Amino acid sequence: MPDTDPAETAYVFAKTFVRDLDAMGRFYSEVFGLVENNRHTDVMLGRAISEITYKPSAGRETGGLTLISYLDGDAPTAGEAVQGFFTSDLEAVCNRALAAGGSVPEPVRAIPEFGIKVAFVLDPEGHINEVVEMTASGG
Repeated sequence: MPDTDPAETAYVFAKTFVRDLDAMGRFYSEVFGLVENNRHTDVMLGRAISEITYKPSAGRETGGLTLISYLDGDAPTAGEAVQGFFTSDLEAVCNRALAAGGSVPEPVRAIPEFGIKVAFVLDPEGHINEVVEMTASGG
């Protein structure tokens, strides 16, 4: 185990690369209720980028999603990351995803030993979002 002071290093964020930043921004706002915090254009490792950072979900101080796009249009293949969301109404999230052009390729699954139901919601570009509804205390 590395000798690292937790005060020195903390996991803070992840970014998902998308091809169409505006379209994917609308999807995540419509389906998951994310609220845009800011947009930023810059250069990363010699390539021009644009990104949308969302505010953390209600009641949370950190953990806001960032969508990032290379301005030259060459993005990694979807499936490179999984974003996780909690909800109190999994069926409603799945319905919003379908209405917004996404997909739910597998049926909602109950996992009783963890006290959850889970669905994998794909955005229109195929990026994976794992959506979890708590059903009871897990074991």
